[in-house]
Amino acid sequence: MTQSEKLEQLELVEVVIKEGKATLQFIDMERGELREVIFNKNVFDKEKNEFVPDAEKAAKVEEWCQEYFQLTFDDLSKAVGEKRDVYAYDKFNSLWESEQIAKFDKDMVGQIISSTVKDVTDDGIGVHIKFEHEGEAYQSNMTYSDYMETMKKWFTNPQKQRKQYEKFEEKFGISIDNKEELIGKDIMVEVSSAFGKFVYADIKPFPKKKK
Repeated sequence: MTQSEKLEQLELVEVVIKEGKATLQFIDMERGELREVIFNKNVFDKEKNEFVPDAEKAAKVEEWCQEYFQLTFDDLSKAVGEKRDVYAYDKFNSLWESEQIAKFDKDMVGQIISSTVKDVTDDGIGVHIKFEHEGEAYQSNMTYSDYMETMKKWFTNPQKQRKQYEKFEEKFGISIDNKEELIGKDIMVEVSSAFGKFVYADIKPFPKKKK
């Protein structure tokens, strides 16, 4: 898992709000560094190649503002002078610990690794099975929803969902309702590729029990 560094009680010295994006500047006096935390109500539109407003993301950002500052987004500047713990990652900073899911490189395709299931979740988009390899967190996805680019949202495909649930049960010998039973189980994972460019983790089926 990509590790974060917890920087304790840094002072918020400036808040810049522009076009739905708030940049919160925290100062680390000990190191003489500024740490930026971004609250962005916009999402990236690939077709337009720019960030555009998004109601769902805006609602989530307002929740963060209330949770961490008890303020609205527009009033964030009133928090200047307050102190918060900041989690520093390689490419960003955050007010909370974020799990970073690693991706296998193309040169890993074809390799089979052994690991242990750390977590299993079903978030309405798909079933996600987490495991670790060489200290990094990885994830195998059994997706059953389709992303509508025009609406920027995921929609469940009932037929796909049923097939993935059936595949889950066939592969692991347990129903999706008992998915937590998979946690702690040893697995074999093949690093596979689709269309020659999309690299993904394929967990091998468990051996069938003799009848």
